[in-house]
Amino acid sequence: MALPKVPARLTAPAAAPALDGTGLAGWETGRDALRQRFADEIYGEAPADDPARIVAHELIEAQAFDGLGRIEQYTLDLSGFETHLVVILPNAATAPVPTIILQMFCGNRTALGGREDIAPPPPEAHAPQCEGSIQNVPVRMIFGRYIMEPPITDILAHGHAIALIYPGDIVPDEADAAAARLAALVPDRPSGAIAAWAWVYSRVVDVLDGDARFDASRTAVWGHSRNGKAALLAGALDERIDLVIAHQAGTGGTALTRSGTGESVEAITSGYPHWFAPAFAGRADNPTDIPIDQHQLIALLAPRPLLIGGAWRDQWSDPQSSFRAAEGANPVYHLYGSDGLTQPGLNDFDPAADIAVAMRPGLHGVQPQDWENFLAFLDAHFATH
Repeated sequence: MALPKVPARLTAPAAAPALDGTGLAGWETGRDALRQRFADEIYGEAPADDPARIVAHELIEAQAFDGLGRIEQYTLDLSGFETHLVVILPNAATAPVPTIILQMFCGNRTALGGREDIAPPPPEAHAPQCEGSIQNVPVRMIFGRYIMEPPITDILAHGHAIALIYPGDIVPDEADAAAARLAALVPDRPSGAIAAWAWVYSRVVDVLDGDARFDASRTAVWGHSRNGKAALLAGALDERIDLVIAHQAGTGGTALTRSGTGESVEAITSGYPHWFAPAFAGRADNPTDIPIDQHQLIALLAPRPLLIGGAWRDQWSDPQSSFRAAEGANPVYHLYGSDGLTQPGLNDFDPAADIAVAMRPGLHGVQPQDWENFLAFLDAHFATH
């Protein structure tokens, strides 16, 4: 049986509540309160802004990927918990470079093809789909060529540095283990894994901003699915992030909670109770009672660029309502002199726009066409080509 195709025609009403009438000064005055509402209603509290501490920094390979890149690895202490950050710099660079921070599902070692000189995640951090991930052909066939490994040589050839970190080191994607770690990171306050994973993106920014080889004005975050939710939230909370790519981020990400299509609040909070604040699950029976929606989270990025990725057979992540959420954020982008989303429909990807929606054929996953779209958007906004 064929999966339903996402309708190309947009017929649903505009995102609510409307974002207009406050003026730029009013919007900026209210941003912190809006961020707190998202913490209270959806994501829970993020850990405190305790900067990353570099424990060790080593060169892995100076002439990797046929000489295109230099691989380095950091050991980091994030509020008492250890993780590893891998950075890959383009060897052709003669000036500070833009950087893409990526959170991959199966860790840095897998993202680099299983290299033994890259630190693996601890066993308790590994998600079930990552077991035997280097040989996990069925997962790659279903979710795409780049679900575990990004196209590193293509990214380097476009002039971007790459920063890889595995958020499961800090908060594992398993309900009981996540609850214990969140209780240590955010004591006495409700929290969720997505808020913590967003915080991990910001701790990478701490490291990059302290190194003159990376251009602090051209820092992007990228994430797919649950990592896309975290990337979007990170951009909304941390204004040092200059561009966000949220691919198939769905409910709790770019999709409107009130859409009535795609993954429901009940489904996502039942399946992944550790991702969100308890208050979000408490609205599962009547999500229309949630007093905020995701176009307001997108608006917190304004006027920074946002790319929303989707696929025509991925109704579960609800590309239509992600488009409507982007439209709903336009009034705030306009306050900053940005046109925001300008494309008339889902089919009309414009990589030069400050908000863009890129669709491709197929299902949930990360495919070569996705990375073609991501790199076109990065090139348009970070001017590497």
